[in-house]
Amino acid sequence: MIFRYVSLFLFAVMLCGTIIPQRSHAADLSINSVRIGTHLDKTRMVFDISKTSQFRAFTLNNPARLIIDFPEFEWRATQTSGLSNSMARDVRHGVLQPGISRIVVDLKSNASIKSAFTLPKSGNLSDRLVIDFIPAPAGFDPSHEKSFGNLSTPPPSLGGDTPSVIQTQTNEQTPAIPTSIPKKNTKKPTIVIDPGHGGQDPGAISTNGKKEKDVTLATAKELKSQLEGTGRYIVHLTRDSDKFIKLQDRVKIARKHNADLFISLHADSIDKPGVSGASIYTLSNTASDAQTAKLAARENQVDLIAGVDLSHEDKEVANILIDLAMRDTMNQSKFFANGVVNHVDKKGINLLERPHRFAGFAVLKAPDIPSVLIEMGFMSNKNEVSKLSTPEYRKKIAGAITNGIDTYFAKLQKTAQN
Repeated sequence: MIFRYVSLFLFAVMLCGTIIPQRSHAADLSINSVRIGTHLDKTRMVFDISKTSQFRAFTLNNPARLIIDFPEFEWRATQTSGLSNSMARDVRHGVLQPGISRIVVDLKSNASIKSAFTLPKSGNLSDRLVIDFIPAPAGFDPSHEKSFGNLSTPPPSLGGDTPSVIQTQTNEQTPAIPTSIPKKNTKKPTIVIDPGHGGQDPGAISTNGKKEKDVTLATAKELKSQLEGTGRYIVHLTRDSDKFIKLQDRVKIARKHNADLFISLHADSIDKPGVSGASIYTLSNTASDAQTAKLAARENQVDLIAGVDLSHEDKEVANILIDLAMRDTMNQSKFFANGVVNHVDKKGINLLERPHRFAGFAVLKAPDIPSVLIEMGFMSNKNEVSKLSTPEYRKKIAGAITNGIDTYFAKLQKTAQN
């Protein structure tokens, strides 16, 4: 590969709900209906199941979720009765691992399980799993709460559920062009593009039902087409269809292709519908502002929903961060990000104030991969959603990124030849 020193991995993140899409073959167990009842002393969630089954239930914080694991099942529940007036926001499902399926209940606030038990069929009632839960008190730590049920599955990611994103930093310096580059380049640079979210994880959803995962995939395909059209690059996508990919597998894809650049595309949502504009993130020991820290905290949870504990990996990466190689990688990422910002601005695309930002996203921490995460806009802004939904605007964004990539590799090539 042309610049072996810099395999760039970009994530996005996020999804993150992050569970593998449900398999299509028939399973011995089926979930036939789901209903939620709100009572004075609890919220009760009832799953009508085809037969008595083992299960495992626990909660997670930040974001708040109720997790239920079953032996692999077929999902037959068409809707969740009582959802709109309950503590729950949404109910999703998928395969956690071969033979084990998972249900993720997104909650409006942290919760604690009060009881969880199965009931045998009786009269017109089928076999059921009943879970009672209540709002968690302030400072509640789910790692101190036992899980319910007797299903044997990997332990939940309870400890370290909130990633470390340190305080605001505004004095990041524009890096010089990296100099530790091979002197001879004989192959085209390889670029891996990562459309954020996918499959069971839709990402941000606009008020008119547009999903982040669809916007990112459409833009990624357009960017791939433009890059390949130049004849200068080899381009791969981490996903080319609506499917879920684990964080660790996105990393593997980048490494498999010996990527020289990894670009993760996202379009997030915030609780301020008037905010709009694109931004680009690179790794920093601190976050640019409170909004950035909150966003990074949410994106870093993507694999925790599937029960994968990233804390061990982060500990190893933290040790590597002090290494000079990591500093060089961070400099490459920042240099590329600044170039993209310039070209996005020239294309007349709206940018956030201080569009180059710094955060502790998990996907930006690969020690040998220069990484950027591009937020193309906000799904919470009606005008921006309308633009992101059009091929013309996606072409404009892809064109700006392509110009930034051209500038980045041209300068690296020139430096290598001197």
